[in-house]
Amino acid sequence: MTVRGLGATHDERRWEILDAVFTVVDTEGAQQVTIRRVAAVAGVSVGRVQHYFPTKDDLLTGAFTAVNELGTERVRRRTSENGLEGEGPASILDAVLTELIPETADDCRLVRVAQAFETYAYTRSELKDRVVRGYDELVSLLAQLIGGCLDTHGGKQADAARLRSRAYELLGLATGLAALVVVDALAPRAARDILTHRLTELLDTSPEADG
Repeated sequence: MTVRGLGATHDERRWEILDAVFTVVDTEGAQQVTIRRVAAVAGVSVGRVQHYFPTKDDLLTGAFTAVNELGTERVRRRTSENGLEGEGPASILDAVLTELIPETADDCRLVRVAQAFETYAYTRSELKDRVVRGYDELVSLLAQLIGGCLDTHGGKQADAARLRSRAYELLGLATGLAALVVVDALAPRAARDILTHRLTELLDTSPEADG
């Protein structure tokens, strides 16, 4: 019991620091993240921050990892809460894609922070490689689900390159729509409707008709 309590306290304090990083990134930019600035936003001492994240790089890497894990967890939670774990690939594909569209203020904040981190990572090879790997893993999942949908619909299976091309198309559409929602240029419901409509069109199109 005591160990669990200590562990929970540790995780809670660590998360409070990471949330402060998100706040700084969202309001001031990733370049403004320092141990001292994060400590001030979190309302803790510099020593407390350094206890969990000894250097600025540790702080940024931890926050970068956390924001990606949050996105993954949102997808898992959506499929679980909607009882989709045992459903067919079409339902899961729709859930994964629509979860990329922010709906609440917290969702929009997460997207903004993720976008800021991607910009920050662009000139840092290790973080950039992680961004690329993350997208590659997501595209592989989407391509697998698209292939499963075509099999389910009785269509002729497209080759791997064609499936990945479709996956990139849907991912690009989803992330573009998400950006429009974040700046209030498009309502979340409208964005999700557009995405679902395109997904339906794509799955109804035979592989031979692509081009």
